[in-house]
Amino acid sequence: MKARLDAGHGHGLLIAEAAVASLQKGRDRPAFSMVWNSGRRIRRNSKMTTASWRRRAIAISYGLFCHSLFILGVGAMIVAMFFGMSRSFGFLAPPWSYVANALLLLQFPIGHSMLLTRRGNTILRRLAPAGLGAGLSTTTYVVIASIQVLALFTLWSPSGTIWWRAEGPVLVIWSTCYALAWLVLLKAIADAGIAFQVGLLGWYALVRNIPVHYPPMPQSGLFRICRQPIYVGFALTLWTVPTWTPDQLTVATVLTLYCIIGPLFKEARFKSRFGNEFEVYRRRVPYWIPRPPRRQMTHSPRPARINLSMYDTGAQDWWTGKTRWLRLLHNMVPPRLAYFTPIVGDWRDKSVLDLGCGGGFMAEPLARQGAHVIGVDPSAPAIAMAGQHAKMSGLSIDYRVGTGEHLPVADGAVDIVLCVDVLEHVRDLDAVISEIRRVLKPGGLFLFDTINRTWLARLVIVGLGERVLRLGPQGTHDPALFIKPEELRAKLKRRNLAIASLAGIGPRGLNRRFDVTFGPLPTTAIAYIGHARSDPDPLRE
Repeated sequence: MKARLDAGHGHGLLIAEAAVASLQKGRDRPAFSMVWNSGRRIRRNSKMTTASWRRRAIAISYGLFCHSLFILGVGAMIVAMFFGMSRSFGFLAPPWSYVANALLLLQFPIGHSMLLTRRGNTILRRLAPAGLGAGLSTTTYVVIASIQVLALFTLWSPSGTIWWRAEGPVLVIWSTCYALAWLVLLKAIADAGIAFQVGLLGWYALVRNIPVHYPPMPQSGLFRICRQPIYVGFALTLWTVPTWTPDQLTVATVLTLYCIIGPLFKEARFKSRFGNEFEVYRRRVPYWIPRPPRRQMTHSPRPARINLSMYDTGAQDWWTGKTRWLRLLHNMVPPRLAYFTPIVGDWRDKSVLDLGCGGGFMAEPLARQGAHVIGVDPSAPAIAMAGQHAKMSGLSIDYRVGTGEHLPVADGAVDIVLCVDVLEHVRDLDAVISEIRRVLKPGGLFLFDTINRTWLARLVIVGLGERVLRLGPQGTHDPALFIKPEELRAKLKRRNLAIASLAGIGPRGLNRRFDVTFGPLPTTAIAYIGHARSDPDPLRE
């Protein structure tokens, strides 16, 4: 026996020889029991190893299947809606196409909500192999949801009618909005716990042989401004497509209704699961439409919404390029000059008041072109930095601390008043316009840009710019102070300033630092730039 062990024979031969030897020596029962128990332990360990590998193999297979379907479903949705549901594999003709499309459209919200109930959870557990259903339920849910999305957006039978399709620059704008809507949805999914939302949570826990740990109730990121940002982001993707058809309108309407109504059932589950924590959150944060929390509405709304302190605290970085929102302001200088210069002609020897000059982004290029520039801004630190930088650059610019309501400039002193990124921040627009007219010479030019008071401007400037992408400090803009072009035109006309031109301006792309760049847009729905001329006859005041 020793020779055989030295030769490396297996454990099975060792057990057999030990049993024979024990029987021969008359110690059969104790030895046989010991050997039998050893064999049972070996077989049990072998079975446990096999079960472990089986569990991991099933979990990884589920994960690959889940994420592949998820990618296919989201990709099909992006492409199908980009073309307004006009391209699909559906081939049915009316009236059967109406029936099939209705079933495809209804199966998603109904099935999606049903699977989140207790009965639906039982179904999810039964769809996985025995003993693994509970751990794989979240993964199975995403698998089914992905199949539902894939079916809806690949099997839809198009009507063949196209109402409107964006082209040229408009296509770029709408495609950008469509992409931003998907980014909002992706951000909301990440804030809610991306592992849970994409089905990773279940199968990965099985692979690691640990319990499934569900994420806490989401309250950070986009969940600070509304309780249902995933549904809001999903709705945004439905309405920002660059192609509109009867099919797209039907899909967008039905699924938007689901996005508004469906979360009510989700909140009932949250109330049951999280109790008082959810009640406190519900009272503090709005349901669907982002707005300031209720606890802030007890204060004076307007002072709370405008926060221009960053012009003081960020003054030292005005010209360093370290701060993103200051780089964005700098990026707006070229398109502004490109618009204003053809209107002015030659800047040389023109007296220019740069109202709201900040650190001098607009004042310095005008001074380089020969203009006599007076810069006025209420931020003393910004004015100090502007003067310091102008001196270092060898430029002669007269910087003064002052406000638009009380300009420290004599009557009729300047040929041009430049007022960019200012009008949408002032509390007394009428007083500012009166002061602008006062300091202008007869026949002088008023050059301006500002933000339009539209839902799109609020979404882009405040919703996306400040709250989602954090391109600027929150509270910089109050949508209530945005100005419609016709309102500005009327206010200027009452002070004998006639608008001569108006054009759209806004975000156009990204530079190498991934900062937003700006340029002309074919619409004034976000922001607009223009010029007005004062009455050349001062007696008409």
